[in-house]
Amino acid sequence: MAEQPPPQLWQSVAPVEFSPKLSDNTKVQALLISTRQGAGYEVAAGQISHAIQSRATQVLLDFTAAGCAMRYMIDGLWEQLPALDRETGDGMLFALKQLCLLNPADRRSAQSGSVAVKLKKDKFDLVLQSQGVPTGERVLVRLDSLQIPFETLSDLGMRDKMVATLKQHLNDEADIVLLTAPKTEGLTTTWNVGINASDRFLRDFQSFEDQARPEPEIININANYYGGNTGLTPYEAVRKAILKEPDVFLFPGTVDAESFQLALDQVGKAEKKIITRMVAGGAVEGLVRLIAQYPEQRAAIAQKVSCVLGQRLVRRLCDNCKVGFQPPPQLLQQLGIPPGRVTLLYQPFIPPPIEQQVDENGRPAPITPCHKCQGRGYLGRIAIFELLTPGPQLRDALTKTQDVARLAGIAKSEGFHGVQTEAVLTIARGLTGLDELKRAFAKKA
Repeated sequence: MAEQPPPQLWQSVAPVEFSPKLSDNTKVQALLISTRQGAGYEVAAGQISHAIQSRATQVLLDFTAAGCAMRYMIDGLWEQLPALDRETGDGMLFALKQLCLLNPADRRSAQSGSVAVKLKKDKFDLVLQSQGVPTGERVLVRLDSLQIPFETLSDLGMRDKMVATLKQHLNDEADIVLLTAPKTEGLTTTWNVGINASDRFLRDFQSFEDQARPEPEIININANYYGGNTGLTPYEAVRKAILKEPDVFLFPGTVDAESFQLALDQVGKAEKKIITRMVAGGAVEGLVRLIAQYPEQRAAIAQKVSCVLGQRLVRRLCDNCKVGFQPPPQLLQQLGIPPGRVTLLYQPFIPPPIEQQVDENGRPAPITPCHKCQGRGYLGRIAIFELLTPGPQLRDALTKTQDVARLAGIAKSEGFHGVQTEAVLTIARGLTGLDELKRAFAKKA
């Protein structure tokens, strides 16, 4: 009897459930029946399930004449997977495009669509982007969890003292709070957790959102949509909301200067608050970008900004298999850690070469990979934060220059600790490894 080949990855897990985004339930059922009749539906449902269970947030598919190369983005790093043969890959993509309401036959044009996905109780938004390339077709599948994976700022990696300071600023009045992070470095997550940490049950929060890009729902946050079929401009949405006399204006995205000025007037005249966010490489850069976005309000922003939060993401050491070591004095000196302050630092467990994995008698004894992190040494990611609270010299300088390096120097002279200083504390707390910090900070923000 011929030996059966091992199951492929998509065959090794329970499949996900798809829910096409159609308003008519009859059409939804018809599309599901039609898609299930194709050979690729089972592959798609299994492969997406495998990606989710592997903690992948993105799946990259590269189609060539030879087959379909596949990679997962896990904890911010790409991992190569076994390729699918071309026929299997084509069938999977055909099904995914059908479910995302795209044209499966078009392998050249840029297309983008989405479908709701459920695995047990966990729900995701699957966003598919495809584009023809000279070698075939490239497809990026993003898996956005509908559940906020972190509940508190401490869960994100923020130190208790900084948590208390940020909460105080979030709950103050008559000022501006700005949250920043580089692109793909967790800004949306920190925004959601930060807003959840504010006193939104005691004050009226009004959020201003493009209808085409709505924010995840947060209890006691009132969304005011503009664009789309609302017939409203951002200015009109803000003007209408002012009549409700809100306490806090939330701007998850940038709006035009006239709309921002309306809210800023409320900060000065009625002691209201603005909380906004911006993609930037750091807190000082974020503040400069905010002023560059609204140059006419430069002086008011410089005076009213109470704090700016910056962050960088790093992989978190797996608590189940991380290894402690006694750091040599030279390393502690390089990190700026006083002698005797830290007795142990931690690093990921790296198994010896396979030929050295033997028992006391020299017989092969392969080391079983950690069941928590699957042998990666890291499990999930945390943020390293910096919190800028502008002093009088920085406020004055902001009205005269946009030189980030110069402004950062002034901020440091007023007691600002940048993300590099916080990174050393993250190592000292045993949350990440030195090599991971070097990797993360080698990336361009």
